[in-house]
Amino acid sequence: MDYPFIDDVENYLFKNFTSIDEFQKKVYESMLYSLSSGGKRLRPILTILTFKAISDEDIAKVIPFAAAVELIHTYSLIHDDLPAMDNDDIRRGKPTNHKVYSEAMAILSGDGLLNMAAEVLSREIEKMDSIEAIQRGLHAMRYIFTCTGVHGMIGGQVIDLGYTDTMNREVCETMYKLKTAALIRGSVVSGAILAGANDTEIATFEEFANALGMAFQEQDDYIDAAQDQAHDNNTILNYITKEELSVAIEKHTNRALKALSTLSYDTSELEALTRKLVGREL
Repeated sequence: MDYPFIDDVENYLFKNFTSIDEFQKKVYESMLYSLSSGGKRLRPILTILTFKAISDEDIAKVIPFAAAVELIHTYSLIHDDLPAMDNDDIRRGKPTNHKVYSEAMAILSGDGLLNMAAEVLSREIEKMDSIEAIQRGLHAMRYIFTCTGVHGMIGGQVIDLGYTDTMNREVCETMYKLKTAALIRGSVVSGAILAGANDTEIATFEEFANALGMAFQEQDDYIDAAQDQAHDNNTILNYITKEELSVAIEKHTNRALKALSTLSYDTSELEALTRKLVGREL
């Protein structure tokens, strides 16, 4: 997934760390450690590709929103890895944040990244020069934070922690819709909102993103089956077979592609990315 605008996202992300005083050096170092840990930048890619499918405007307009999504995603990974949450020691082949910087610093760096996302978005909206642009910016910002709040990503983590003894396929799928698919939906739909999509089109992009999010998580489970079993991780494969999971991946992929096919825009890049994500292997 080598997209040239990812350099724009990276540059935008890291310019927020250019002014560091001695007192905040450690927390910034911790934030940068996780932000630079080799993520695929899938979510900002989705934000930008959705915007590009609808609008001919310069992608500079959407870069801050794409960057904010990545800041939120990174904070969520830091907190997910904490001993009180998933208690993971390794993330993307490197020690997790709290293993390097302590649990307290990991909590603070996650908080810092989440707060930085709000700063980035509010600063960008403040610069907008028309009522319509400001309304779209506020709508996109609210949508992102709704998808990552207690009725989205945080809610999915609550299920992951609170339903360990009563988990079943239905509960697990609900967890996936919130913990994984909601942030992907926020990424996609925020790009659509900024580009001027109407309510019907936004609903279609929501359908696409929800289906893609499920297929993406299910493909992760398929790829990581042996590792998840060895670590006794709670995944959908505790309740269905790998053959049934393959069927589910195909169903959600087809649903995502069908949603895109109903739009009047050129969604070929989103379609190609969808096929690549659900076709990836170890």
